[in-house]
Amino acid sequence: MAEIWTVFRKEWRGEMRSRHGIFTAGLFSLLAVVAIAFASYGQKPSGTILAGMLCITLLFAPVMALPRTFLVEDEQGTFDLLRLISEPQPVFVGKTLYNLTQMLVTGFVLAILLIGFAGLQVTVVWLYILALVAECMALAGAVSLCGALAIGAANRWILAAVLSVPLLLPQVAMGVGAFRAALGEGTIAGGTQNVLGLLGFGVAALALGPVLAASVWKTE
Repeated sequence: MAEIWTVFRKEWRGEMRSRHGIFTAGLFSLLAVVAIAFASYGQKPSGTILAGMLCITLLFAPVMALPRTFLVEDEQGTFDLLRLISEPQPVFVGKTLYNLTQMLVTGFVLAILLIGFAGLQVTVVWLYILALVAECMALAGAVSLCGALAIGAANRWILAAVLSVPLLLPQVAMGVGAFRAALGEGTIAGGTQNVLGLLGFGVAALALGPVLAASVWKTE
């Protein structure tokens, strides 16, 4: 736990100095909300359409910002030093927890902006909050796993994006199902099942990620 907390603080302090990830995700979220507000001006989109727009925005925000947590270590030449001072498992968990924190902040800001600017009307508030937390958890886990697997590759950014496609597609489908139920379309039971699926996806990524990172990040 001490190593995990140390890695988390390292990522947080680095982000507070550069603000690259927060600025990128925040700017993209703001532009996406403005675009959705202009597209839906004077009309009321269905809950399914709004759920799809929300999931797409939540999808692209972490893809642009979160892999940097892992890949920047290789670009700056600090990955070898990181492997010397800590095992791969706490490094992966600490970085993933930081990505989850950043994703939760981005997700809740985006959700609030959508309610204020795009006229998003939430019917089942508790399901909306659970779906948002579960979606952020699944996205952070999947993108972190892709970043950890792509580290050290020549075209690491492209490889991380390619690896994320099969992992993110089912999350988008479950996210749309969960959010549309929270917005008044579909059933609460179906929305709850999608939330549980997203939570299971996030837990699986957090459980398998340290094992895969230990096998990929050679220490010799």
